Amino acid sequence: MKLFAYSFVVVLVLGLSGTANADSVNIYAAASTSDAVEALIIAYGANDDDQVVPIFAGTSILARQIDQGAPADIFLSANEAWMDHLEARGQTAPGTRANLLTNRLVLVTPRLAAMDYDFASAAGLSAALGEQRLALADPGGVPAGIYAQQALSARGEWDSIEDQLVFGDSVRVALTWVARAEVRAAVVYRSDALTTMSVAVLGTYPEDSHPPIRYPVAIISGSERRPEVLAFYAFLRGPQARLIFEDYGFGVVDQD
Repeated sequence: MKLFAYSFVVVLVLGLSGTANADSVNIYAAASTSDAVEALIIAYGANDDDQVVPIFAGTSILARQIDQGAPADIFLSANEAWMDHLEARGQTAPGTRANLLTNRLVLVTPRLAAMDYDFASAAGLSAALGEQRLALADPGGVPAGIYAQQALSARGEWDSIEDQLVFGDSVRVALTWVARAEVRAAVVYRSDALTTMSVAVLGTYPEDSHPPIRYPVAIISGSERRPEVLAFYAFLRGPQARLIFEDYGFGVVDQD
């Protein structure tokens, strides 16, 4: 089942060119990074004439918008495949791509209605869900959903729960549903689970149950000539940003 909510994000992306200051730095960032990136922008302290404008959505949505000419300056992707796609099409500035962050997958339930499920056994998830749903980001294109499907398949759970799944267009949609107890559980990033007290973590999926979760960042082709873009890009990869990302539950890749 697919329930695509919060479509306003796409409208924001499409309409940005009419609202952004010509001197602004537009960072298109995966929905899972929204709290951390907002905190980074505050820490960066750009003035009104040199502002940083964040646009958050599922990575697949952002990548497609960039490919269609949306006014992005920096892209922070939740997986490497979508960055590969843009790079292959000449959309990223040569020499600016770098792996910035890492993450882990967790199973969460509403804190006030925790699910009776032995995560370590990797058995009985369908029964634990009962008549309710397990929420994922859409595995048809959203990185968190792709990783979740791989992890559930590796543990032998996917086939038994396939009819009990509901898909959101970003990992934050899945998180919202479980935080509101609209679903029985959700598979989200660890960093997402840390953003709300409304969910409880039942377990962390083994790293060998899915490919490594890496967030690459790159400057979009043409924007590398703008000093304000280069300045914020350098800040993203610097020591102050590292501390902020770590506070929000991300691992940070050592930068050369």
